Formats: sequence, structure tokens, C-alpha cells
Amino acid sequence: MKTFGKFFRSFLIILFFPAFIYFLITLIGGLIPVNQHSKNKGDIQIFLVQKGSHTDIVVPITNKIIDWKKVIPPAHFPKAMRAAKYYSFGWGDREFYRTTPYWEDLTFKTAFKALFLNTPSAMHIRQLDKIDSEKIIELNIKAEEYKRLSEYFLMHLKFKKKNQISPLDFHYSENDVFYASFSSFHAFRTCNSWSNNALKYSGLNSCLWTAFAFPIFWQYS
Repeated sequence: MKTFGKFFRSFLIILFFPAFIYFLITLIGGLIPVNQHSKNKGDIQIFLVQKGSHTDIVVPITNKIIDWKKVIPPAHFPKAMRAAKYYSFGWGDREFYRTTPYWEDLTFKTAFKALFLNTPSAMHIRQLDKIDSEKIIELNIKAEEYKRLSEYFLMHLKFKKKNQISPLDFHYSENDVFYASFSSFHAFRTCNSWSNNALKYSGLNSCLWTAFAFPIFWQYS
């Protein structure tokens, strides 16, 4: 029995220690602020939104910096929303997006591949007429910050030709579209680390690194 007890304890340590280290790294990275000089006093309004465990960045469809309809045409959505004011940008594992529109659809195989393998990624864009989410943070950013944010989005869209992209063959609703994206998804490059990196690249308040949504929102609390 003593031998079995030692074996069982060793098994639990081996099983849970990597997860503990992962959460510890996320906690430490989330507590280290980046770009704290950003004052949130610009004239361009964007939003951070949290839906479940996922963070999206919502921007105006058209302003003086960029007209997103020229990049992501309304015709790519199953149904163009005439009253749409915003595009919501998110990034994640392509197969996860394709097979898991709801958390109850998640399978062990999909989760394992997303976390532990370098898997292809996708950009998820939604057209919105209003901001409606579990948690919303409004940011007022400067033109230069928004230029860099737009540049970050464009860097992760896989263009076939100059300024031309083709949507992937699935949707969640009539108001969204998916596109192939560069870089791979894995445990240290998640949907939330992508959003955090977008803020960091733009010179906006962010944290050193995180895999989860809540450390991003800590920066604006």
C-alpha cells in the first residue's frame, strides 16, 4: 500500500505540476504591465469585449485611418448588415473554430490538438450594430495607435493577392466570417495572447504575456 501511495502521489505531481507552472507563468505575466504610458485620451473609440473565455477587439468599420469594408467586404458575410457600425476581430485555432461553435461541442481531441500541437489558425470577424458582451471596456485611442492596431490585424490576415482575401467555408451566424491566418495556435499562443499582443503592438495598455482574458482586463481596472 505504501508503494502504491507513493506511485499515486508521483502520478498526481506529474499530471498537475505542468498545469500549475502554466497558470503561474500566466499569473506572473499578467501582473507585469506594458505600455502604461498610454493615456486613453485619443479621438478613436474601440472596445475590448469578453465573450466567455475569449477576448475580441471591436473597431469602427470606417474612419479616417482605414475603411475595413475594402478589406473585408460585406459580401463575404452570409447577410450584409446595413446598420453595422463595427467589426469585431478575434483570432484562434482554425479547427477549434470550425468544430466548436459552442463549448458543449468541444471534444478532447480538438482541445488536445489546439493546446499541444502547432495548429493552423483563423481570424474571426463579426459585423455589429451595437456592442453587447459579458464585459466591455471602451478605449479612446490616438490615430497612431489605431494605425498600428490596424497593421497588426492586417499582418494576421492571409491575403492571396494584394488586398484580396477569401473567406473560409464555415460561419457561426449570418453576421460573421472566418479567414485563414498566419502563425500557429498552441498553449503559449492563444486567442487571448493574440489580443494582448495586438494591444502591446499598438502601444496600448497590456501585460507581458497571458493565455487568459482576465489579465488583459486587469490593465484597465
